[in-house]
Amino acid sequence: MDRYQFFLRRNPDMPEGEPERSSATVTPSLAKYSGPWNRRTIAHLLRRAVVAPTYAEMQAASTKSMDELIDMLLSPNAAATAPHGWCGDCVGNPNVPWYDQRFDLIDAFNIELRRWWYQQMVNTNLSLQERMTIFWHNHFATNAIVLYDPRLIYFQNQILRQRALGSFRDLVRAVTMDKSMLMFLDGKYSKNNGYVNENYARELQELFTIGISDNDGTPNYTQADIREAARTLTGWDWLGYGPAGGDPASNLLTGHDPTDKKLYGRTITGNTDGAPELEQLLDIIFNREETARYVIRKLYRFLVHTDVTLTPVYPIAPEIEENIIAPLATEFRSANWNISVVLRRLLTCEHFYEDDIIGSTLKSPTDLLVGAVRGMRTAPLAGNPGDHVFEIMQDRAVTLGQKLFFPPGVQGWKHYRNWISTSTLPQRHLYTDQLINGVPVTLTIRPAALFPDSVQFASGTAIIDTLAFAKQFPSFSDPEALVADIAGHMLAYAPSQKLLDRLLYELVADRAYEWKDAPDEAKTIRLRAMLRYLMRSTNYQLM
Repeated sequence: MDRYQFFLRRNPDMPEGEPERSSATVTPSLAKYSGPWNRRTIAHLLRRAVVAPTYAEMQAASTKSMDELIDMLLSPNAAATAPHGWCGDCVGNPNVPWYDQRFDLIDAFNIELRRWWYQQMVNTNLSLQERMTIFWHNHFATNAIVLYDPRLIYFQNQILRQRALGSFRDLVRAVTMDKSMLMFLDGKYSKNNGYVNENYARELQELFTIGISDNDGTPNYTQADIREAARTLTGWDWLGYGPAGGDPASNLLTGHDPTDKKLYGRTITGNTDGAPELEQLLDIIFNREETARYVIRKLYRFLVHTDVTLTPVYPIAPEIEENIIAPLATEFRSANWNISVVLRRLLTCEHFYEDDIIGSTLKSPTDLLVGAVRGMRTAPLAGNPGDHVFEIMQDRAVTLGQKLFFPPGVQGWKHYRNWISTSTLPQRHLYTDQLINGVPVTLTIRPAALFPDSVQFASGTAIIDTLAFAKQFPSFSDPEALVADIAGHMLAYAPSQKLLDRLLYELVADRAYEWKDAPDEAKTIRLRAMLRYLMRSTNYQLM
């Protein structure tokens, strides 16, 4: 038996002899979904869009049509609040000098920044914005380790967040001129002085837009195209030293190559200013159908079904290419590269709601941890234990292989099976246990590198309030119904009776009659036992 198909189609908690999940072969369709609109399909949409809906969000979403819910998901959030504390002080005042050799301070800043991002993900409204910010962070992968000023990665994060649902062309333009990217892929040092650096020009085409080859393996560009694009992009730099040094500008220092360039059979007219040439280069790139198809394939594998690693972008199944990718790529171009148009079609099409798509994606470390906290929160998290929860999330995600702002290379994280192994699966179980049981945390409030005479720490406990979570359910007084409701809320597809029976045993053993009158302390202990078992199930690793 194919082990992947077994993992995809069967509920591993299901006893032998029970029917498998549907494996009927259907032609993937972009036609608008018109099937049952119920808790199962709504929860599937929200798990892919915001990782895990809260109970209150599920209740509210259940009263809305598919179009109404999609409208909500495609509405951007209000501007993200800046990090608080000393990290926020640094971000809010970019003129603060940065000590680029103080690696302990840089590490502390990046830890604080990761805590801040997890806070945005956990506390976000029903919007795709944060989920897509993660996608674009992986797509335009930039590793903060090469940046002399870590605030640059924060400003790039704002570029990705603000444009996450808008124009893909505008996003590419902004990333091309972004200071983090200019540092990471050496655009800052590419000048018309005999040193033309090809790093960004190569990744712009190979990873960010056109892709190394089409779905049939045909190469999409040549080395000459890379060389000419690199000449087009010479001279981008910025004045000063740090985020407050002004916008990127062409012709600084040795400047821009003003001669004509030729790539993909088209000529870019030389100019003493690089900005018009950048627009010509984007015209050429965005005139190619391969660009639309490449991006759609990555979006499909991120939001719909990961049949192979997200990066590099391998060929996709012919029936998906023909029925989903190609027509959607045409629509993408016709919509002037509007990302929301593509997301709306993907998330409302028949194919997205097929039985074999629901629960077929492995959770990344971020999906796992954000899903655990967000899915069980009863209100936005802040202060204590909020900050301590976010600290554990960022720390444990790093151990599991996803260190935000530090992707493993310019290709980003691969996703898919890379997230789970014989070493990481026990860790995933341990870390969800810790969120349920509580784990002590000490935060650095004022790092010694900046405040040697007044270092401050804050100790607390990172823990999810499982009792408050369970009390939201009208079935709270009925153990059997409560177990079914919590499992339905937290699991990607319907649990087997075998799993439900075990969860009920973890909650009340053989004394269900004691539950109603048990004190809250006893109920909390039993809820934690039940939730630990639920979150260790194979079903919980899927979304």
